[in-house]
Amino acid sequence: MKAGFIAVVGRPNVGKSTLINKLVSEKVAIVSDKSGTTRENIRGILNRGGNQYIFIDTPGIHKPRNLLGDYMTQNAVGVLSEVDVIMFVLDGTVPVGTGDRFVMERILEAKRVPRIIALNKTDKLSDAALLEKKAEIEEKLTKFDGYIEISGKYGFGLERLLAAVDPFLEEGICYYPEDMYTDMPTYRIITEIIREKILQKTRDEIPHSVAIELIHTEQRKKSADLFQANIYVERNSQKGIVIGKNGRLLKEIGTEARLEIEKLLNHPVYLELWVKVKEDWRKKKPFLREMGYAPEKGM
Repeated sequence: MKAGFIAVVGRPNVGKSTLINKLVSEKVAIVSDKSGTTRENIRGILNRGGNQYIFIDTPGIHKPRNLLGDYMTQNAVGVLSEVDVIMFVLDGTVPVGTGDRFVMERILEAKRVPRIIALNKTDKLSDAALLEKKAEIEEKLTKFDGYIEISGKYGFGLERLLAAVDPFLEEGICYYPEDMYTDMPTYRIITEIIREKILQKTRDEIPHSVAIELIHTEQRKKSADLFQANIYVERNSQKGIVIGKNGRLLKEIGTEARLEIEKLLNHPVYLELWVKVKEDWRKKKPFLREMGYAPEKGM
């Protein structure tokens, strides 16, 4: 038995969460086309061929603009020196840019940790374009211990990715039970499901301005379990958008979230949602801590 922790890092919106969900064959991280979807480190656990791979989905590493951004970047960077392998995910459809070089600088701060590049979204590239992309990476980025071409969306190259990670796993150890695919608490999964539905149905500043708090749960023997949650936004105008005309959008969000929560828990649930305004909450440390957005040793 071999096992190890693999930090999956990259700039925002390169497909890290999609990749981990595909590797684990379970939905452990919410997905949207909005940058900054992942806000905290999430572990996805894969048991394969006698090995245990613990993939850590990290927030996109970027130069933060507020305290929430600080938290996200600190979480992503903080894990790099504690893992067995760093997997640097690049979007193969765009040039290597300053954002990628900023991530690389953070990776290089974790000395003596093996580094593998995973070039994602290669299903969109021709063979000639792949050769050009590899040459660009070799020119612009520091030397790495492995280079794999993958498609997280379709699952191309994932066996080669696992093979590249294998030499760096630790012998004779197992961290989690074999039937476990994530260590995220159920309540956190539920709040993330609600947030995902909002991300998928809104645009502009709304997705970045939303926080979810599960305020009450109740198990019922003769009816559906009850879950009540607050949706926080930063402006009254945002509250109106999330609720929608005659409450239509909030109802859609609640219905889709409820169906996914029922699938997760394998029994009926009743979901109640309220939208509340907390002005500039992303800049307020006490509220961030209440929402769980705070490193263990402070910000």
